[in-house]
Amino acid sequence: MRRVILDAVRRASSASTRASTPRWRSTALGVERANPTSAPPLFPPLAGSRLGAAPASHGSLAEFIRRCCEDVGRGDDADTIAAVTEALRVNKYRAPDDLTTFSEKKAMEVGVPLRLATAMRKRLSGAGMGVDDALKTIPKPEPVATKPQAAAKSMFPTLREMEEEADRRKEARMDEAAKMNEANASTTELFLPDAPPARCAPMRVDSHGNVTGTRATRRPDKTSMADYRLRREEMPPSLIDELDALKRFLTVRRLGAADEPIKEITAAKYEDQLRGLLGWMRSHVKPGFPIEKLTSLKAAFPTPDRRGAQLAFEHIQWLVNTRKCSANYELVALRAFIAAAKFVHGGDEDDMGSNDGLDKPYAKLGLVQQLRKIAKETGRRAERESSVSDARVKWLDWSQYLGVVDALRGECAPLDKDGRARSPSAVAWSAQRYLIFGILSCVPDRQRTVRELEIGRTLFKEYVKGKGGSNSSNNKTESGANDANDSNDSSVNGGEYRWVIRHGPDDYKTGRDYGVRPPMVIHPKFYPMLEDFVENQRQYLGDPTHAMLFSTRSGAPLRDKDVHRILTSTSYRLTGKRVNPHLVRDMIITHLRGTDASERELEALAIYMGHSLAMQKGTYDRRTKEEKVAPAIDLLESVNAKMRL
Repeated sequence: MRRVILDAVRRASSASTRASTPRWRSTALGVERANPTSAPPLFPPLAGSRLGAAPASHGSLAEFIRRCCEDVGRGDDADTIAAVTEALRVNKYRAPDDLTTFSEKKAMEVGVPLRLATAMRKRLSGAGMGVDDALKTIPKPEPVATKPQAAAKSMFPTLREMEEEADRRKEARMDEAAKMNEANASTTELFLPDAPPARCAPMRVDSHGNVTGTRATRRPDKTSMADYRLRREEMPPSLIDELDALKRFLTVRRLGAADEPIKEITAAKYEDQLRGLLGWMRSHVKPGFPIEKLTSLKAAFPTPDRRGAQLAFEHIQWLVNTRKCSANYELVALRAFIAAAKFVHGGDEDDMGSNDGLDKPYAKLGLVQQLRKIAKETGRRAERESSVSDARVKWLDWSQYLGVVDALRGECAPLDKDGRARSPSAVAWSAQRYLIFGILSCVPDRQRTVRELEIGRTLFKEYVKGKGGSNSSNNKTESGANDANDSNDSSVNGGEYRWVIRHGPDDYKTGRDYGVRPPMVIHPKFYPMLEDFVENQRQYLGDPTHAMLFSTRSGAPLRDKDVHRILTSTSYRLTGKRVNPHLVRDMIITHLRGTDASERELEALAIYMGHSLAMQKGTYDRRTKEEKVAPAIDLLESVNAKMRL
């Protein structure tokens, strides 16, 4: 009898055809429809199989995985069934029939146990099916009815279809959260919607290639060009001493000095430009400047008159023509040369300017005048110059950036996709990466703000309500240790709290112009992860001994290039776009200026972000002219329509 049933299944299976249905392919930022593809099955019938062909239907994917788990004695393991089903769906396996091309190599990549993959293959070939299962696969005859041919759908979903799919996914997540809340109601732990899941979803590694090999600018690749700068270890001691004296001249307040001291990081950039000038003189100027002649900056600026700017001007021309540098880069180099000219040939009288105050400081130096004239012309050219970088390689819409933040939250789970415990350092690194992206989403500031976050100095936990509702918004915790110890308490004496970033004039780039900044509030959805990172996870990043919040994997403080690498590599992995830290400011401003935000709100945003409204309109707003004038066109059409009425 069993043989007769199985033979009937085989005949019915070989006669049935599989209906083509559109399937959805999920991405980190949304959904899109993918046409089903056909491929010859990689799984031949196993030896001993009595079916010889795949059954016509195995039910839903979750039901199929449950039956396969029963075959290996894990039918009651709901976690494994759910994890494997989700991993397969993320990797575009929506139905059991999609698994005909599922190999053991793919199983290891996706994270499906090989024992379960073998059971799946047996079921697909029919060897693992019982009589009851075989009976269920026999297709029932359907009445023949003529139906109108449905119009072929586009391979790309419409906006309405995407919104409906997003709503369905949102409802499914809410239902899942409600079920988990009910399951955990009897325990002391409360399910937090913004807490990481128990297991990581399979990490998205799309085929975008290597981020380091993606060019975002039209300039020549620096890796193919020799470094021409003069290194410090090559310099004579007298030149090193002079550069150190120049740094003090620029960064330390001096009696009667007309120029404000600059920050050390700016002085370091100036030194880098001067080393470039000296290195260029050694290797490109004929008859040449051997290292023995480069004992002082006077070799580059030999005279205080206009003729002393000749070498600097030729070097600028070389940067433009050979290195294809932008006008903004020229300005940085010219500022460094002007500072060096003041230091080498200036004096107290020149520093003070004229007695009547009409002339600029150092106005009597022809060298400084000539360099200022070149810088003025370069500045005008920089205002008209288009960007040397391709924004399409780096740009994300703001909704896409928020999608990246949500995707990173799913990578912070303590268990991997197979249910195995991840290393504490891996969990800590994922949490830090999520916090960096998340903090920039609600505080879109310069990357220096992220690097220099320090509890008790720039990062504070403040209680905004006292007991009985009294206002105590200015009460900050006294030390970083108190912040960390109290981080798990949502209230103290019945008060609510918030995490804020506070900056004094020396803590951000434009502090001398705008002074103390208003508090920058981190969104509460990041508090559970932030507090857990401070108290439990930070120590696993190399056991850092510094006071900064974030660290490298070895425990050192993050440098600017570390933050840049974290954002570019992560965003490229998830989206194929190389988002850098400073571009986050451009993205949010461009998004908001394209909405119905009022001028008052945009002005408040400019103050909040530490720049002027003019800079917001000119520098950070990346909308095209067509996008900027679109509201004017709509306004004119509206006025004309009313006049015709």
